[in-house]
Amino acid sequence: MTAQQLDAGGPLIPQPAMTREALRDAVRRIDMASLPVLDKECNEAFDRAAETGAINPLRFFLIKWATHVAIHRWPARSAALLEAERVAGDPRATEQEFRAAMETSSRILAEAQAEIGQ
Repeated sequence: MTAQQLDAGGPLIPQPAMTREALRDAVRRIDMASLPVLDKECNEAFDRAAETGAINPLRFFLIKWATHVAIHRWPARSAALLEAERVAGDPRATEQEFRAAMETSSRILAEAQAEIGQ
């Protein structure tokens, strides 16, 4: 990552393929604190898929973490979501502030899901 990328507001990394290893590597690079959660959820999804014979748990895992990466690879997007979540959870927030925060959260999630093709 170069200083120019950050100054231009660009992504820290390209959006990775929607595979377990590519997403794990991306999370390791941009959001190391979430890596234990990713590993735990990956193991749980694998176990559920093995128990049920369905691939949906694996698919949901990949979609969730691809969305996470799509958000966190853009520092401004990640910061905006964090602030929106803070405001939405603040009992002192006005109704207008709450609604604006919810709109911001929805917009960010929609942008991220569009990036991953969902």
